[in-house]
Amino acid sequence: MISADQALAKVLASVSRLGIERLPLRAATGRILAEEIRSNRDIPGFDNSAMDGFAVRAADVVGASERAPRRLKVTETVAAGSMPTVMVGAGEAVRIMTGAPLPQGADSIVPVERTRCSGNVVEILAEPARGEFVRPSGEDLRAGELVIAPGKQLTPSDIGMLGALNHAMVDVWRRPRVSIVSTGDELVDIDQVPSGAQVVNSSAYALAAAVEECGGEAVILKVARDTPEEIRARLAEGTAMDAMLSTGGVSAGDFDHVKAILDELGMRTLFHGVAQKPGRPLKYGLIGNRPIFGLPGNPVSTMVCFYLYVRPALLKMGGHTALGLPRVTARCGADIKIANNLTEFVRVKLERRGDEFHALPAGSQGSNILSGLSRADGLLVGPARENLLKAGFQATVLLLSPVTEEVEAGFEEFHRFH
Repeated sequence: MISADQALAKVLASVSRLGIERLPLRAATGRILAEEIRSNRDIPGFDNSAMDGFAVRAADVVGASERAPRRLKVTETVAAGSMPTVMVGAGEAVRIMTGAPLPQGADSIVPVERTRCSGNVVEILAEPARGEFVRPSGEDLRAGELVIAPGKQLTPSDIGMLGALNHAMVDVWRRPRVSIVSTGDELVDIDQVPSGAQVVNSSAYALAAAVEECGGEAVILKVARDTPEEIRARLAEGTAMDAMLSTGGVSAGDFDHVKAILDELGMRTLFHGVAQKPGRPLKYGLIGNRPIFGLPGNPVSTMVCFYLYVRPALLKMGGHTALGLPRVTARCGADIKIANNLTEFVRVKLERRGDEFHALPAGSQGSNILSGLSRADGLLVGPARENLLKAGFQATVLLLSPVTEEVEAGFEEFHRFH
């Protein structure tokens, strides 16, 4: 068996970004930009007012105050979206709205609350600094300026910026389409209450949610019963997509056909078995250039392997550069027994105590206990050289749940487990 670090390195070395697709702007949120965006013009394209008020010449209102107001003739009103038609001369002002172009001759804006106006005469009650409340042309962007570099995940603000630059379409990296193949006679779908030895196929839904959370498109295929014929048909269907995740059938049982059938389909196995707990039976390889993950059947093993290996692979395929789970350093809040000679990923809750994080096991650590993973904030990395982590031991915790403000301040990205 290879180590967890070796397995991660093999997975990441074997996948590459998918092709580029051109999308309408409304469909591009959250996608990874595949082109360089530069401004095609100055933004704003003209000097304009930052306030409702009056456009004036600063020289005309030097020393203006409530006790000594300066009286100016109002020659025009300019609304946002319209152009001034007159120049501001000595002793004149133009009534102006926020965003409207600054008239020629004016160099400052006096907000309306610093004025008194009657008819076509305005009294200026405070002296403005030259250029005050004027938004200069190109204040936001200059023509030719780099706006968004390739590789950025597009946010709503980026979408607004692209819209301002008239980008109705944008080049992004294609997101991976991922098939999910569940195998087992015992599985029933979520709309069926299990009876006897049946169990609900919850892993397929957990995996689909996890795929979509990291930007992929998940396709849950019909459950394959434990016959070579059904498993072969379903796996052949699944391998037509960008990546395939199968659950169960990769260990050594009499009904574990997945391994043999993947070999029949031409899978080049890169590893089978990782020195970790949970998730030791993980099988990984390629059919053509498509990554194939033969995930263990127990639900916790399935999801732990997803977070450790599938997630970074899908992120890389979708154009991301930050691939690993965020991590923090935490002290064990109690003695934690771990497997010997295996890297154990302990499901833990995090607590802040003073300046440090402390980690406590999130319930039972059985690979079938999904509730413990659901309650966990992260996976504490138990080194293979240890079999007991004493209270106070400093360990790395890979974050699974949305980080709190306190945790976020201390996290860092990673590409290894140690």
